[in-house]
Amino acid sequence: MESVQQRLAEFSLEAHDLYLNNSMPLLDGPPEPLQFYRDWIGPNKPCVIRNAYSHWPALSRWTPKYLREKIGSKVISVAVTPNGYADAVVGDRFVMPEERQMSVSSVLDIIEGKVQKNGVFYIQKQCSNLLQELPELVGDLEPHVPWMSTALGEFIP
Repeated sequence: MESVQQRLAEFSLEAHDLYLNNSMPLLDGPPEPLQFYRDWIGPNKPCVIRNAYSHWPALSRWTPKYLREKIGSKVISVAVTPNGYADAVVGDRFVMPEERQMSVSSVLDIIEGKVQKNGVFYIQKQCSNLLQELPELVGDLEPHVPWMSTALGEFIP
């Protein structure tokens, strides 16, 4: 019987052979919905889309100062890992990040280097910290991404 580690290594190679490149493809702006579906969604390939959200207020507003003023005292879920890898295979184990409840200001202190802590701290949740824990920031984003909704065939709020 094959070891889990051996099978995972083989799976990684098979996935790479199927659809992963040595570099991440870059798009210079939002693609046409049909093209995006054909080239990226259908084949389940990753890409980076530049300038798709450059008009969002969040890009200029979300400074540490703004975040401290708007939501600094808010307590949110923070993932902590020793190396920044969450939901990852380490040796023969599948590990998940430790989740802590911290104020946004405390997380910003760590990110900015004002406070030293062991580990990599980041705000993430599988189904969105933003909508669940930080609705105060939603107004800084576009609530609807028309080209993505068209590509997926449904309204994505």
